[in-house]
Amino acid sequence: MSACLAMERVTRRFGARVALLDVTVQLQPGLIGLLGPNGAGKTTFLRLAAGLIRPSTGRLSWFKGHPRRHPALDNRVAMSSDGDALPVRETPHQWLTMLLSCSGFSNADASDRADETLRGLGLDEQLDRPIAQLSRGQRQRVKLAQAFAVPADLLLLDEPMTALDPVWRMKVAERVRQAAENGACVVISSHILEEVESLATRLVLLFKGRMVASGSQREIRQLLHNRGTSLRIQCDAPRRLGRELLDRAEVQVLRIEADALEVEADDLAALGVALPPSVVAAQTRVLSVGSDGDDLVSLFKSLSQEVR
Repeated sequence: MSACLAMERVTRRFGARVALLDVTVQLQPGLIGLLGPNGAGKTTFLRLAAGLIRPSTGRLSWFKGHPRRHPALDNRVAMSSDGDALPVRETPHQWLTMLLSCSGFSNADASDRADETLRGLGLDEQLDRPIAQLSRGQRQRVKLAQAFAVPADLLLLDEPMTALDPVWRMKVAERVRQAAENGACVVISSHILEEVESLATRLVLLFKGRMVASGSQREIRQLLHNRGTSLRIQCDAPRRLGRELLDRAEVQVLRIEADALEVEADDLAALGVALPPSVVAAQTRVLSVGSDGDDLVSLFKSLSQEVR
């Protein structure tokens, strides 16, 4: 399967500021989550992927090696940006029809495609209202219509769920899934890890302009499993239990409280094996066991520490 987008050691600077540093990744068809906190470089990544800006160093190519602005890319790449920079006087139908006309569609086809896309996003009653009169959530759906209106094979969505109510979050999520199932590469950027984790089959994690991890959710979770994990154990004899665990497992950090024990170890599975005999030997009653490290949020925190 050929990549929809390939980045090879891509760096992008804005003056003295490095927004993206030495990123190498290939994006295949499917649903990809682009994750990271504000300022991680997600928008720069997407603007590079859309061909809107050039890399300072490195190389990008689309669909079997086509360079930026190649005619073969026409309408195969679409983007919905994060900013709210829509025109205020035009109506959604006027705006989208104009964009589609500029993309090479005939006036009639552009008008029909705009109408169908906007109605599909629940904007039937807002088609001919000035965009300035629309709510923030309605304007967000107009922005999404810009991306969904063309038959794109690479769909780049920057914070697509912003301002959407729960119903439209689900509907947009379903539309995104359908695009991926139909063979498109859909990249969703977000700083909300849990939201994208529920959608994406593959993940790219950015922190301070660097790619700290990429791969399938299974690969990412395996990476998590191999990293330090914190286990909090509530019991009535934490000091005795701590001594027993030190004898049976490779514990990195041990914190003892009045009624709890916090253990950090490199291998969660090995720690789990050592825990039952340690509890028996310590003759302690365990009230609860909780792991701080078996989800994507914990993984991201762990990985981000490496590039601070």
